[in-house]
Amino acid sequence: MIPNLIDTHSHLHFGAYDEDRDAVLLRMQEQGIQTIVVGTNGATSKAAVAFAERSASVFASVGYHPSHMIHAIEEDYEEADPNPYDPGLLRQLASANSVVAIGETGLDYSYLQDRDDIEMRKVEQRRVFKEHLEIAHELHLPVIIHARDTYDEISSIISQQSQPVRGVMHCYNGTWAEAERLLAIGLMISFTGLVTFKPKKSIPETDQLQRVAERIPLDRFMIETDAPWLAPEPNRGKRNDPTMVKYIAEKIAELRGITLEEVAVASTQNAMRFFRLDEHIHS
Repeated sequence: MIPNLIDTHSHLHFGAYDEDRDAVLLRMQEQGIQTIVVGTNGATSKAAVAFAERSASVFASVGYHPSHMIHAIEEDYEEADPNPYDPGLLRQLASANSVVAIGETGLDYSYLQDRDDIEMRKVEQRRVFKEHLEIAHELHLPVIIHARDTYDEISSIISQQSQPVRGVMHCYNGTWAEAERLLAIGLMISFTGLVTFKPKKSIPETDQLQRVAERIPLDRFMIETDAPWLAPEPNRGKRNDPTMVKYIAEKIAELRGITLEEVAVASTQNAMRFFRLDEHIHS
């Protein structure tokens, strides 16, 4: 059955849902919502696969968030992993039927500002990002890309790859000019609850995220929650979950002047095609 909406990036396997995960899953099933739970290190990637294997509404992605190339930084609820980055583990986990992507991976230097070894750590992040791209190509899987103020560098690295990259820019928060460059190298763009937030006054109107949602071709975008973070309006500040993806779809429909159904159909078809979800068996 084709779902009504697909939340293409959540962390429903994180500890934020330990007390009511089954209830969230039930609401998702009642609303026809599926999600892809995304690993951020070895431990959370293993947990993503295990969760997806037993949940009919859930698929998995495995990877190492760039912040974990620095040291063991964990967000609230994120399971720590004392083991170093292990590309062999990614290949092993990706053999599971439930795994539909590699990632999240990418470049994020925001945690490096106070470090003496910043340049060495940047080099390490780039190396690991390229290795994720290679693994994704090797295994015929798409890649979920995380970037924080690194869109141009991401574009440059992908443009230099000898093989095409089937990737999605997760949690996009850039300008239309930056989005155009990402689209030109074949990437998809994924919107979170950020698109529902009132833009900062310091951002020129032409550079606001809402302008990207208005202009992006209907066959080049997807929607996601990044739950438990970034709950969209009208739930901003609360714990997010995959059922809130509908508010993101509603906002994009409002911005584009089209129906919610049109946004739902387009984003769901895009996710089904991009992640090849119909090729992954769910019991």
